[in-house]
Amino acid sequence: MVNILFFFYSPRSGKDFSMSELIEALNKGFNTSRAFASVQTLGAFTMYGKLFQKMSLSDLQRHGILEHDASLSRQDAAIGDHVNVDKTLVDLLLTYKVGEKINIESLAKLHHVRYTDSKERNKDFYYGWRQQSLSFGESSLLLCVIGGATNKEVDAKVAEIFFKEERLADEWKSSETPIGLFEILNYQKEIEKKAEEVRPK
Repeated sequence: MVNILFFFYSPRSGKDFSMSELIEALNKGFNTSRAFASVQTLGAFTMYGKLFQKMSLSDLQRHGILEHDASLSRQDAAIGDHVNVDKTLVDLLLTYKVGEKINIESLAKLHHVRYTDSKERNKDFYYGWRQQSLSFGESSLLLCVIGGATNKEVDAKVAEIFFKEERLADEWKSSETPIGLFEILNYQKEIEKKAEEVRPK
């Protein structure tokens, strides 16, 4: 999910973009606060060893940093294509829609499905606290940023276009108010709580 946000508002070539360029693009493109855009960008450039350098989208495709097992939209690196969106996984996501919306319950339930599937099929499966935090954080990003103008819900059609076509639907609108870091973090906690509530017995 973080990779997709960067993809939309990085230079179209996907190569050699700076921290300042990405901060500006995330801030203007998704109406995230400058603080949030700065923290996300600084974190990514630091984790990939590109601090104060240029970065490319190919850097973000490296497994085990931001990209992780049990992704919502991509296969695990050890058993499939972890770079390109798997449309069957997007279809799976859409089966958890609630009244034509992807919401907190949708993503909380899907979290367990993807975790179980990856653990069963991937002998090299790794999903520690950091990967879990990234996973729930990405769900929060999806609902807060893409669903920012629609009460933290994403129309199923908008979600399908977002993932399968890697573009923003014509009818999508950004939040009218800037989306801040604490909003993302607080909603991540809500998703984690919901995931515990819907955990399969």
